[in-house]
Amino acid sequence: MIGGIAERMLGSPRVTADFDVCPATTRANLERLAAALNELDARLRIEDAPSELWNEHRLHSHTSIALITTYGFLDIWFRPDGTGGYDDLIEKAIAVEVAGLEIKVAHLDDILRNKQAIGGPKYLSQLPLLRDLQRRRRERGLP
Repeated sequence: MIGGIAERMLGSPRVTADFDVCPATTRANLERLAAALNELDARLRIEDAPSELWNEHRLHSHTSIALITTYGFLDIWFRPDGTGGYDDLIEKAIAVEVAGLEIKVAHLDDILRNKQAIGGPKYLSQLPLLRDLQRRRRERGLP
C-alpha cells in the first residue's frame, strides 16, 4: 500500500479519497489482481467508461491505472516515481494489522522519496508534514 491511506496508517492526519497500491508484477499476482478487479467491477476513471474485463496481459501493458470500483477510487502504480516498484518498496515495508489481516505499507522514507520524485505543488506541499511524522516516528523508535 502506498499513498495517502498508507500515510494515514503510519500516523498522518491527512485524508485522501483514493486507495493507492503497488502490486508485485509476477504473473500469478497479476492474475489474482485481475480477478479482484473484475469482482470489484473496476473500470477506468474516465467519464462514461464501460465495464472492463481485466486479465494479466491487460494489466501488464500499463505503468499505472486510475480506476473506479464498487468501493471507490483505486490507483494502481506498477512503478511509482522515484522507486523501483514493488520489489524496491517491499524491502522496507511495514506490516500493519487491519481487521485481522496483515497489510504491507510502504515505509515513510519511500513515501517521501516518491512524493519528491513526482514533484509539483500538490505533492511537495505534503513533504513538511511527512518529514515531521518521520521525525516523531523515529523519536518513538518506530520504523
